[in-house]
Amino acid sequence: MAPERGKSIAKSNFPMYVVKALGERHFLVAGGGGQAKTGVSNAIEIYEIKLTEDGFNAGSVCRYDLGTQAPMNGCTMYDGRNHLFAAGLDDECHLFSLKYKVISPTKPAGKTENSSSTEAVRRKGKDTKNTDPNDSSNQTKHLTFQVEKLSSVTSDFCKDGGYQKCVKIGPDRSIIATGGGDGHLRVWKTDGLVKLHDIDAHKNEIDDLDISPKGDKIVTISKGSCFSVWNTKDGKKHLDMEWPGKPGEHRFRACRFGLKEGDMKKGYNLYTINIPIKRQSTPDPCFIAQWDGESYKPKLVMNAGTEVLSSLAVSNDGIYVGVGMITGSVAVYISFNLQKLYYVKEAHSIFVTGLDFMPMSESTKAVSDSQDFTLLSISADNTVRVHQEPTRASFHVIYVLLGVILLLVALFWLMSELGL
Repeated sequence: MAPERGKSIAKSNFPMYVVKALGERHFLVAGGGGQAKTGVSNAIEIYEIKLTEDGFNAGSVCRYDLGTQAPMNGCTMYDGRNHLFAAGLDDECHLFSLKYKVISPTKPAGKTENSSSTEAVRRKGKDTKNTDPNDSSNQTKHLTFQVEKLSSVTSDFCKDGGYQKCVKIGPDRSIIATGGGDGHLRVWKTDGLVKLHDIDAHKNEIDDLDISPKGDKIVTISKGSCFSVWNTKDGKKHLDMEWPGKPGEHRFRACRFGLKEGDMKKGYNLYTINIPIKRQSTPDPCFIAQWDGESYKPKLVMNAGTEVLSSLAVSNDGIYVGVGMITGSVAVYISFNLQKLYYVKEAHSIFVTGLDFMPMSESTKAVSDSQDFTLLSISADNTVRVHQEPTRASFHVIYVLLGVILLLVALFWLMSELGL
């Protein structure tokens, strides 16, 4: 049975602007109402995903309050044991540690280890069917997270009021890159958020950035028809690359690197979304573009329709590209040819603020019911929605050969019966 498209799996009490997968069974959302005294909280919340009788669902396992500052952008990175979460709160970059924590059920008061053991023996048999599900002694261990703030630093100095718009942690976790309202690209040492580079990158605010899988280049996007590439080591500009379309009609909106077939040895591409600069009565189309990850030359440009694109994500294996739109719609494209594979019109009631693919593995497929991909989308409508595509049927080469042989045998039998 095909999964429900764009199903709501969680609802928060605050508008969400960040969604990031935390391994194969958890994801993080962050957002809030900011400093406005409306009673809307600002928080980080972590959910666990489960496959139930009702399908794919999620439940909150951890929540961390952020006071009066709302996280508007963020990035995570995993070191094999714990996660780092870098978030933009107003004009600051905050760094958090997300550590896995196992919670054991508490023993009922007045019961010793021996008495519990004796009770278990006494109840063995028929009495075990009458155990109380609310008794904490019957509960199993469960996994949660310990969230700890490590450090923070002012990351934007815009004269009209600073605000960080984007952040990315390097693949080796050694650096963090930030961009914001003053147009400066700043590179920080992860340990202690010590500034390494302060680059006057763009005249306008930096809308998005990403760090290459090798960690040697940073791509920045501003409100214009070109993106810039910077050397991570010395902070010097590597090149500017112009949009291949007509000048003055489209601007870059977001960028993401993606591996080729999930293999670093095969290289990687850069993907961008481009939107019209001007709104017209007859809307111009938006575009998804694929660029070579080394030369940064355009390889493929695809018309993505007239719904204005607002967010972009690439799966860990580089096979899928997801886009969200200001109409609330969500689409997924196959990365190598940018053909549309999946689309849900107005999945959210308002514009999509964030997307992220869950990593795919055998254990993930067990949780996600063997889907080709699992994409999470969030919006200011306070809902988390899941987008999945069933795994396409495939046949082993042996079965194909057997089928061909049987077909030939049947054909020769038919010819002999007909005397041909």
